[in-house]
Amino acid sequence: MKFKWDKKYLYWGVTALVVLAIVVLFNFLLNNNLAIRTAISKLVRILLPIILGFVFAFLVNPLMKWFEVSVFSLFDKKAPDRVLLPKWKKNLYRILAMVLSYIVIIVLIACFVIAVIPQISESIVNISVLFPKYKENFTVWFDGLTRKYPELYKYLGNYIKENEEIIDNWTDTTLVPWLTSMASKSSVYLLTFFKALKDIVIGFIVSIYVLSKKELFKGQAKKIVYSIFNVKNGNIIIKNTRMASDKFSGFIIGKIVDSLIIGFLCFLGCSIIKIEYPVLIGLIIGVTNIIPFFGPIIGAIPCLLLLLIINPIHALYFLIFVIILQQLDGNFIGPKILGSSTGISSFWVIFAITVFGGFWGIPGMIIGVPLMAVIYTLIQSALDITLRNKELSKDTDDYVYLDHIDNENKEFIDRELPSVLMAKKKAEKKKLAKNKKKEKELKRQEKLQNKEKASENDKNVVDKENIAENDEKANTDEEKS
Repeated sequence: MKFKWDKKYLYWGVTALVVLAIVVLFNFLLNNNLAIRTAISKLVRILLPIILGFVFAFLVNPLMKWFEVSVFSLFDKKAPDRVLLPKWKKNLYRILAMVLSYIVIIVLIACFVIAVIPQISESIVNISVLFPKYKENFTVWFDGLTRKYPELYKYLGNYIKENEEIIDNWTDTTLVPWLTSMASKSSVYLLTFFKALKDIVIGFIVSIYVLSKKELFKGQAKKIVYSIFNVKNGNIIIKNTRMASDKFSGFIIGKIVDSLIIGFLCFLGCSIIKIEYPVLIGLIIGVTNIIPFFGPIIGAIPCLLLLLIINPIHALYFLIFVIILQQLDGNFIGPKILGSSTGISSFWVIFAITVFGGFWGIPGMIIGVPLMAVIYTLIQSALDITLRNKELSKDTDDYVYLDHIDNENKEFIDRELPSVLMAKKKAEKKKLAKNKKKEKELKRQEKLQNKEKASENDKNVVDKENIAENDEKANTDEEKS
């Protein structure tokens, strides 16, 4: 008997092999977790300059595009459209945009290092030296407050007495030594930075090449995609990759700009109301503001605790100021800069920060939101395609009160909830009232039209009678003559 080839057997065979390969790979990962992590970390260390180069290019690209599109278009209207430019102009504009972008970034970093780093180092040294005095002043202030308000001592005094030893041990054995080591190890950190300078320099060179040839890299990537996948799937991959790039660049670049503004405003506000260590506090608030949702809380708590020990009244001023600043950021500055770069609700923001922060720590909190936005968009697109193929609605509102869908005509049958019934009754009442009003208006218009017709008829009759009388009078006059 001759074997009859069927593609179905090939499909199931390939599926079985893929499943088996996944199971074997998963088992291998479980049994060799340490070796794999070591190999991955070694690979990352080797590729670190290349990774840094792509990160630098990713961060600099928006500023370079701004120079090419917005600035150079003032002198050359064809500058934004590189296809229309001759080769020498393309290269010239790209080099100028790249050089100007890096000059702006290097100047900003230099200003930060020269103006901010020494003040931060000085602030940390002062805090570590003066901390015992701050603690003594806080104790005196609190004792005076409890004498003035005895009721307060009943609630807080016993708790503080019970935990005074723990607080003293923590400040003496943990906080102050940490601050002292931070101040003394600044030279060590500087040495570590110079050790990493090799990778930074190579990454800088890689970023220049990536930015100068970014169109070529995009073309090569698309070429690979279409060579592996068919046109339909290739289009989907390119579209989703572009969407992911927009989500990540829009969120991360926007969040960095937003955090710089908030950090500067915090420094300015603390300086105006004369809060201690405004540079250090502004830096902490600005850096932690990069973390969505929880960032302002993470940054404000240590600053508030520090100010509470140094000057409790200033701590209260700072708390009020930070609340106002975060409201300004959440309702005005953030939306203006970020816009709808993520397109996900607050629940999914918290979900992303919790999950990805649990996996990858603070970096997971930062990249978790745009990553969640990409996953959410991909799932939403897949669901929309599936529902469209089934000829069902893609609008979520249609499913909120859904009881079932009629299988024959695809009609959505809502659940008869009390609130829905009341809403329907109100809608029906409004509709009936509108219909009655329309009927009354129509009847009124009909009456007016009938009156107008009647008056026109009466007028016509009177005119006819007048004409007849005139004719009769004319005939009589003729007979007499």
